[in-house]
Amino acid sequence: MYCNSGSSDSRRTNADKSEFTEHAARHILKRASPFLLNHIYNTNRLLLNEVNRNCYNVVGQLIKKTFPNCNIKQIRQVYAPQMYGMYLLHKEESIMQGVQEKLLYHVTTESCALESLESGLDWRRTKRAKFGCGVSFSDDADYANYYANSFQCGDTRVIMICCVLVGKTYQPKELFARSLIVPPSQADTTMGNNGRVYVKYNDYEFYPLYFVYYQPRSEYLINSKYFSRNNRRTQLQLQSLQFLEYMKPNDIGSEKGEVHSDPDFSLDGFDSESL
Repeated sequence: MYCNSGSSDSRRTNADKSEFTEHAARHILKRASPFLLNHIYNTNRLLLNEVNRNCYNVVGQLIKKTFPNCNIKQIRQVYAPQMYGMYLLHKEESIMQGVQEKLLYHVTTESCALESLESGLDWRRTKRAKFGCGVSFSDDADYANYYANSFQCGDTRVIMICCVLVGKTYQPKELFARSLIVPPSQADTTMGNNGRVYVKYNDYEFYPLYFVYYQPRSEYLINSKYFSRNNRRTQLQLQSLQFLEYMKPNDIGSEKGEVHSDPDFSLDGFDSESL
């Protein structure tokens, strides 16, 4: 008798995949439940969930700790069960090896942020690759904004607040940083610029928890603690932003979500699990 074992294996694989995705979906909602307006459960599609005022306060103050003049337009919680499930697998395998989970920032355009939910963050989209073929993150939102791709400076930007797995790190000398492709030995992360930059090379070792939307402005560059008038790249970006602001002065929006200063709120001990 003919037995279609391939079909049976396929159904079993699909069932396992579905159960795995449902577990990841429940985990996302549980993790973000204090900050969501609506709890939508659907494992078959990607969502950017609306968040409540508590989230605007917590996430807003988190951003403003390192990027104080950022004018936040909108905050959304990322719901991508399949991507999160793969991240959880890597996390469970890595924690046993001493890998840490850090809360870091990646800045890109709105269109690239949305596309990343389907295909992941792609290092090939960047115009710079100082630390090799990887995706750059920072623990400083001001730094992430300042060094973000400047070739689409008129587009709405997104600060992607990500949980990132960081294990063994490699810190190249400045002279060799631009010739790096991937870190040597067993390192999974390259660090640079006095610890401000973390570069990851493998898929599913990071997951975007929240999208924070804002419009790039010339004042963000000028008031940045990393601003240098002698940098040609910065000057070109500044000129482009000032031209756009001159041509479309009314396009600079105000915050949609109010970020209030809460005297009882402290970021001390705040980590990735808090979000």
